[in-house]
This record gives sequence, C-alpha cells and structure tokens, in this order.
Amino acid sequence: MAFSDAELVRGRLQAHADQLGLRGARRHTLAAVLTLLCGWSRLTDDRVALGQLIELIAAAGGRRYDLKTIGRALAGLAADNLIVYRPAQGRSRRAFVAIHEQFIGDIAVLARDREGRIITSAATQSDTDSVTFSRRSPYKNQSHYPPTPRHRTEPHASRPTEVEVSTDELRQVLTGLPDPLARLPKHLRWMLGAQIRNRLAAGWLPEQILDKLCQPMPSNLQRPWRLALWRLHHNVPGAGPRLRPLQRDWEQRARRQAHTEQQRTIAHWHTEVAAVTDPAERAELLRAHQVKFGRPAQDPIAALAAAGRRVTRLFPQLPLAAALQRWTAEILGHPAGEPVAVATVRPPAAASTDLLMDLAISGGCACVVCGSPRATARLELPLKSMVCDQCWPVIAAELASDDDAEWMAA
Repeated sequence: MAFSDAELVRGRLQAHADQLGLRGARRHTLAAVLTLLCGWSRLTDDRVALGQLIELIAAAGGRRYDLKTIGRALAGLAADNLIVYRPAQGRSRRAFVAIHEQFIGDIAVLARDREGRIITSAATQSDTDSVTFSRRSPYKNQSHYPPTPRHRTEPHASRPTEVEVSTDELRQVLTGLPDPLARLPKHLRWMLGAQIRNRLAAGWLPEQILDKLCQPMPSNLQRPWRLALWRLHHNVPGAGPRLRPLQRDWEQRARRQAHTEQQRTIAHWHTEVAAVTDPAERAELLRAHQVKFGRPAQDPIAALAAAGRRVTRLFPQLPLAAALQRWTAEILGHPAGEPVAVATVRPPAAASTDLLMDLAISGGCACVVCGSPRATARLELPLKSMVCDQCWPVIAAELASDDDAEWMAA
C-alpha cells in the first residue's frame, strides 16, 4: 500500500485499540506489529518471527517479553479483530500476521508484476511503469561487512590483473589440443584446463595458446602434461594482448589523478602561504630554499607550497606565519657548512626542585617546555630530558644561576 494509506491504517488501529483499552503486553505487541507492517507499507507478512517483535518492543523501551507471552498477545489481538494471526507450525517455520480486513476496506493494494516489482500504473501493466526496490538484505550484519560497490561503467579502483573468460573460449582451446594432451587422464585434464583458463584470464587469445601447445612434441615423450605446463609457463608469460591495453589505460589514468592531486595540494598550500606573507617575505623563503638545497627553485609556486608544508611539520605549535619566519631565520642565519657555536654548560651539582619535577612529569620525545618534536636529550640534566635548542638557553641559565648560588653559599 502507499505511504499515506499506511499512516491512515495505523491511525485507525491505534484509535480502535484505545477504545478497547489495551494494556501491557497486548498494547506493546500491537505497536510492534504496526511498526513491522505499516512501517514498511505492508498489509501482510508471512515471515514473522516472534523474536522480531520482542526486539521491536525492547527497542521502543518496553520489557523483553517471553515468546509464549508474545504468542498469547498476538492471539488476543486476533480475537479482538485487530489483526489476523496464524502461528508458525513446525521447525524453521514463520508466523503469518496481517491487518484485519475491517481497517483496510478502502485501501488500494499495489499490484506486482511477475518479478515481484510494484506496478505504479494498473492500466498499462508494463515494465516501464514498475518500481524496482533494493535487494533483500543479507542475514549478516553489514556494519562489519559493507557491500563492495560494483559498477561496470566505472573504472577499476585497482590495476586490472585479469579479463573475463567465457566458457566458449576455454572449450575452443580444450577441443583443439593435440592428441597426447587430449588423451590425458581426467584429473590431469582438469588441471591443464585450469592453467589454460589462467592464461585466458591474463588476456591471451585462444589461438595464441593453441599455437604454443600444438607445437611438435618429442616422439618418446612420457609426460606430455609436464611439457604443456612448461610451454604455458615459458611461452605464454605475463599479460596478453587483451589485458595490456586495460593496464596501460589504468596506469595513464592513475598518473593523471596523481598529478591532479599533486597540483591541488600545491595550489592549496601556496594559497595558505601567500595569505600570510608579502612579496618580500616570499622572496626570503625562496632564498632560504636555495640555501638549504643548494640550487634555486625551478618552480617558485611549488617551492613556497613545500615550505608551508615543511614548517607545519617542523613547528606544529606555531601559526603558519611565525613558523615560516622562524624557518627562514634558522636557514639564513646558519647557512649549510657554517659551524654553529654551541655554548657548553657545566653539569650542575643540583637543580631547582620545580624544574626537576616539571622535567620528570613531562618526559617523552618532545620538548618538555614548548612541545616541539625537534628536541635533544640533554646530558647536563639529571634525568636527560628532551629540550629543544630554542628553550635550552633559558634552562641552562637557570641551572647556571643555581650552580653559582650554591658555590657562593659554600
């Protein structure tokens, strides 16, 4: 029935049930039946399991009734002329539940064609007026086994490795085999057919396979089966003429998609960098790129985009503009090959209690002060904590001040 008719039938049943004053299990069972039938625009259902009604009642917030209680409730609803109920009889049987005819006298039942599809126009009764609904859901829960989308017009998601093989092609090869191979035992003939089918799936033509198998054989050949396998393995290798074009098209399409994705990424990061820098800063970035890699940038747009991605990974805690400035200052301030002076700090005899507690709690591979991933284990600290080069002078100064205070006190 139509969706509007389903709501009308539901309203009639609920109004009649209110007049009867249904309570308890019968009221909950009627609500589950309406969900099972009217919720799917159905008048009858001959595949009802009582467990379905129990689950529907529990999902609506009701009790999880016993199967016998549900059966008695359905029988009571049938006695009140609300539904038609025929219990299941026999193992693996299902019950029949339908809306009573007094509530569906003026409801139009949709007709179906031979294939079970709904016919929208009763006058024409043609296939073009039929509505094909989705297929029946499998019995397994599909949340863990999602269906694989398949469409013949869509390109392959992965590189094709085989083509479709028809039975006629395989029969053509088996029929044209030379006499020593045609007289093989049944099990060897089946195994040879499997190998031939693999070559057909690899894109080779039946004529090409027969040409290799029908070559002259030695007169004293004892194992023609082994010779056939050797010829298939050495003379019909790899992809055939039907599979190679498919693989070539897929590779070209994959290269185009990769190039498009790369250009999209470059454009995105170049836009991000251009939004937070001016022309002078972008020129400094290109100069830093030349200093770091030893050659000028061939593509300035790609170089700026790469700089944006690089500084985001190097300094994730900083905004993009500040990260770009810091990276430029580091590269241009200490060019490649120029030694960087590192101040040596004497191992302190003792450090402040607060500093040691912070370093012990914040241990890890990142800087314990700013969280930068570019941190170094400091042997001068008792716990050898990780501190980056930017934060180390502050901690070193604090350690040195504590050392001087202890020396003066001594």
